[in-house]
Amino acid sequence: MTLLRTVILIFLTLQTLFGKTLSLQEAIDATLLTHPDAKLALYQLNMAYETLGITKAATYPELSVNAEYYPTKTLVSQNNGNFVTRDHFSTHLDVTMTYTLWDFGRTQKRINAAQQDAESALALNENAKALLGEKVWQAYYSLAYLQRVNTANALSLAFYQALYDQSRQMKTVGLKTEADSERFYASLLDAKDLLETSRNEERKYTHLLSMLTGFLEQDIRIEDDFTALSHTTLPSFPDTKWRQMLKEYNAELEALGAKIKQSQSLYESSKAENYGTILFAGSLGSDTSISSYSSNQIGIKASIPLLTGGRISHQIEKDRVGILVAEEALRARELTLWQELYEAILDTKRLDTTIEAKQMAAQALSKTVAITQGRYKEGLATYIEVLEAQRAYDNATIAQSAAMLQKIASLAHIKRLIPKGASL
Repeated sequence: MTLLRTVILIFLTLQTLFGKTLSLQEAIDATLLTHPDAKLALYQLNMAYETLGITKAATYPELSVNAEYYPTKTLVSQNNGNFVTRDHFSTHLDVTMTYTLWDFGRTQKRINAAQQDAESALALNENAKALLGEKVWQAYYSLAYLQRVNTANALSLAFYQALYDQSRQMKTVGLKTEADSERFYASLLDAKDLLETSRNEERKYTHLLSMLTGFLEQDIRIEDDFTALSHTTLPSFPDTKWRQMLKEYNAELEALGAKIKQSQSLYESSKAENYGTILFAGSLGSDTSISSYSSNQIGIKASIPLLTGGRISHQIEKDRVGILVAEEALRARELTLWQELYEAILDTKRLDTTIEAKQMAAQALSKTVAITQGRYKEGLATYIEVLEAQRAYDNATIAQSAAMLQKIASLAHIKRLIPKGASL
């Protein structure tokens, strides 16, 4: 008894270590941690933050050290009304500081633009996560669906195998004909082919989930909460409420909205360039050549662009059009995403009715199969009736699972479009 308990304990331990299932959230977390798309979005966000830091640096003083050394330098001097040249070594060393006192808000507008670019990158990072999450949802539950199809096909194969074996036995005692056996054998071969086909599809989605998560294919075992999730119901919101949630919570639209503000800030910055810049400049320097002397200076420097060949005016116009482009890009994308959300909502609601209908049909056809099979044994039904009843039952169970998968895919799409707007 002690040995048996030990064996059972070891079995349970091994099952815990190697038979752990992969939950949907674990699959999503692993994907966001390792997938290149997630890393790319994060790196782009980091670049946007660094760009913001570079832009903000313009508001601080700049301090630099400059050094020059010339082994030979021609120096010019005047002696008794004559100019005299002389070659001599020369050195120069200075510490210079410059600081922008006023540029009519141009730098601040550029900082605002960089800030909005960072906000856009942050939203796109969240959108990349949502896109990957939807891919994981679809791969995960497609795998669950195919496992159910495999189970149905395996049961169907066993059913046709039993019918074929039974018909062979009944043929030997003269109760059935060769036609019965051959027809059941043909259905048996079809069932084997269907099972191999569905198993092949399962391997494809297992590989896809492996590519997304970074897990080995042999380590992927999923939780089948297929039925529970497919019974999820959507809130009964009016269309205006759904569209408003899309505008508020969709990360892609948030990124495009930030791009509009960025374009507006760049436009204002370009207009301010016409007014020029006022700088503070100061330096402490020392020169050594034939003699040594200090070259210190401190003061204010103003620069106003008078003639730029149209560069500033063209830049202003370009940034103005950039605002219009950003606004239309947001409007066009909002229309596209609203159409996607609207269709997903309609599909989800329709599929509730489909799932219920397929479930009731499967239950009724299950009884029909049992009755028809019994009638066949008694010689009251033909083998064609048995095959048709079983095929109708198989189609109904697979159709029910397919409808569940379609609903889950629609729910995943809704969740990606409005990740914070509705709890799914």
